[in-house]
Amino acid sequence: MAKARHQQKPARVRRIALERIEHLFLQAEKAFKDKPLLSNRYVQLARKIAMKYKVSIRSPLKKRFCKHCHSYLKQGVNCTVRLSQKHLVYHCHECKKMMRFPYKK
Repeated sequence: MAKARHQQKPARVRRIALERIEHLFLQAEKAFKDKPLLSNRYVQLARKIAMKYKVSIRSPLKKRFCKHCHSYLKQGVNCTVRLSQKHLVYHCHECKKMMRFPYKK
């Protein structure tokens, strides 16, 4: 017997989920100065929404949180950004890990 496939959520629901994710990242940015733990919670909620509704978080937003500890990243405060030969390298100060994103010159 074949395994049942999961159906994709309706487009309307996926669009609402993407809007909610963007709104949570805006709230995380606003809350970071006073309450960094709250901004980390907003990132967790955004990730859970993305997983539940099977939508991908857009590329500019993916660079705003750590892939390892899922904390909100603010350049110069809790992360360092460097340009290497072919990559944009983010160093998270929370978990001491790094993430690489390719870029074209």
